[in-house]
Amino acid sequence: METIYTKLADFVAADETVAVATIIDIKGSVPREVGAKMIIHPLGQHVGTVGGGCGEADVIRTALDVIQTGLPATVRVDLTEDVSMQALGVCGGIMDVFVERAPVGQIANLPYNVLRQSILAREPVALATVVGGPSVGQEAVVWLDRPPLGSLGLDDMEAQVIADAQAVLRSRQHKLLRYPASSFQLPASSFSVFVEVQRRAPELLIVGAGHIAVPLAQIATLCDFSVTVLDDRPSFANQARFPTAQKVIAAPLRETVAGLSLDADSYVVLVTRGHSHDVECLLDVLDRPVAYIGMIGSQRRVDAVFELLEDEMHIDPAKFDRVYAPIGIAIGAHTPGEIAVCIMAEVINVFRGGPAVSISERRRERDRRRRGDAVKG
Repeated sequence: METIYTKLADFVAADETVAVATIIDIKGSVPREVGAKMIIHPLGQHVGTVGGGCGEADVIRTALDVIQTGLPATVRVDLTEDVSMQALGVCGGIMDVFVERAPVGQIANLPYNVLRQSILAREPVALATVVGGPSVGQEAVVWLDRPPLGSLGLDDMEAQVIADAQAVLRSRQHKLLRYPASSFQLPASSFSVFVEVQRRAPELLIVGAGHIAVPLAQIATLCDFSVTVLDDRPSFANQARFPTAQKVIAAPLRETVAGLSLDADSYVVLVTRGHSHDVECLLDVLDRPVAYIGMIGSQRRVDAVFELLEDEMHIDPAKFDRVYAPIGIAIGAHTPGEIAVCIMAEVINVFRGGPAVSISERRRERDRRRRGDAVKG
């Protein structure tokens, strides 16, 4: 999302008038998710996508009208037609896309600039936009720890809607808020507000800068992860080798991992040159509130390592349930690039709450059964 707002700032700085399209609601199977954005440029220099095909063409046509009139509009893209050779959109769902003209001028563009600054600073922030009702198009930047910037033009309902937007921000998921007229104490028109949560970009920490780390860093960047690569060998850990990574650190492994700020948006992949290094770093992150821990290694090696840690360091074996080892999703990978794909597939599966079964699930299920049998015995 940072890229969209960066390009938007560039267009505004160049005094170019563009429209911004945002998917605010979906039903069924559609090509893009709620919150996906696209900048429509009158000369075709578009940025981003809301799904492509005939549906996106409808959005672009509407956006060109919005650029001319300045009046926001919502486009309903219906992809439920029967499948045939002539059908252009057969996803099977419906999506509503809100289209507005980007503000022109330094002062008018202030909310977008402030929003972008918060995104870059990795602060929890949301953009609330009235997408239906009398004040359609009004926007406010919403934080959890300070007053909002901008106004939704909702009079007595403003404070309540801002509070609702903050609740959405806490949930970390975009949401369309609907307010029917019957819910108000005073007579009023119904309205709706889309809350676009600027969730911090997930961070992928790759510990080990070997042959798998190179394609993994590239793929993770393409998937909008903020990538940090760590290795204790400067000849491996350098920006020339990892041009797409946000950070490349050449420093001792375990001490550096211990000093990094890792949280619920952090995904850790341990792919060092030696299993002893993987295990040292694993011991540091095992009890930290990260979203994902993946460690490379064969099933036999992983079993031996976990048994050793349990016997010699008295680590509760239940803690290993959160470790994805052997790492990845089974796709028959052999080459470094293929292995990077299977690792990133697992990371995305965890990030999105997907249905794919990890290679490590068989180990975790076996170990859970063993613990259960031991309790019964």
